[in-house]
Amino acid sequence: MKKYLLPIMALALTFTFVACGDDDDDPKPNNQEQQGGQQGGTTVNYLYSFSKKSYALADETTVTLSITNAKDGSSVVANADIPVTLSVVANETTAVEGTDFEIPTKSVVIPRGKDKVTFTVKAKTSDPASDKNTIVIKPTFSGTNFNAGQYATVKVVLVGSFAKELLGTWVMNQLVTDKDAMFAANWEMVTFGDEFPAFNAEDELTIGATIEPAFKSNFKNYFIGEASYEPAGSLGLRLSPSESVELSILKLTGVNRWFSATETSTDNTAYIGVRNIIDPETSETLLDVYLIDYESHSFAPEFMEFEMYGPYTIKVGDEYQTYPYVAAATGMFINFTMKKKAE
Repeated sequence: MKKYLLPIMALALTFTFVACGDDDDDPKPNNQEQQGGQQGGTTVNYLYSFSKKSYALADETTVTLSITNAKDGSSVVANADIPVTLSVVANETTAVEGTDFEIPTKSVVIPRGKDKVTFTVKAKTSDPASDKNTIVIKPTFSGTNFNAGQYATVKVVLVGSFAKELLGTWVMNQLVTDKDAMFAANWEMVTFGDEFPAFNAEDELTIGATIEPAFKSNFKNYFIGEASYEPAGSLGLRLSPSESVELSILKLTGVNRWFSATETSTDNTAYIGVRNIIDPETSETLLDVYLIDYESHSFAPEFMEFEMYGPYTIKVGDEYQTYPYVAAATGMFINFTMKKKAE
């Protein structure tokens, strides 16, 4: 019996190996691998996140959605195309889809070998109402191995076409009304001291869905953190008896009107004037900023002593118009220019 048993066992093993070899030649990938859920034979749970929590929308904006490894946050790429469906979160969105904005393509794909996808949101109005300017978008994946990351939804804020040239990160270019200029304008009667802002080339201001300051100088005592903003009309500001400039006015919420490192104003709203100008020497676009609404509790105490803070009144044609900006008089407003930060 033994001499027959060994050949039969060998024959059985041969058939076993042939069967396994046939399976290897024609693998049947599982569903997760088809969705990009396999990396080197190991199932990957993804973290998905938008690149930023919010975007500003003037005419159109491009939004980025990316994936990382949920286990350790390391970089990962899709092993196969990953379809993503975009939808508007109705109960958090105040803008009207189709009237105020549109998302041209709501079905997008993170391609095989990539870790992100971009899509476009377009404005359909150039003058959005402040109570109808918010869009919240969320992604939906077909697989179960997708987990929400830092920014699982994204807010897109309609800022209006007026802000198109204001958007971006700006760095300090020139402090126009420096201490010497303020002294001259006030007949050297006002004490500005060390609290008055000095030029600092590292000062930055980012205008997007919100205003994000990064000041090193004492401007940080006014721009104290992220602030919301909304358009508040325009103003012809007098620079001198014979010269004026036309400004767009922004109403900011989230600033310190008292311009102080030790005191915070009870009212955190204030107005600033902005416009774009062209540098005559470099031909680059500059952001021209005017702080026209503050009540300093640090520098220039004489402004308060002499009761110089008050509504700004100018003559327009045959009529006088009054505005709520209390530091817009010549010699009180603070003016600086900024240039776009190099990428």
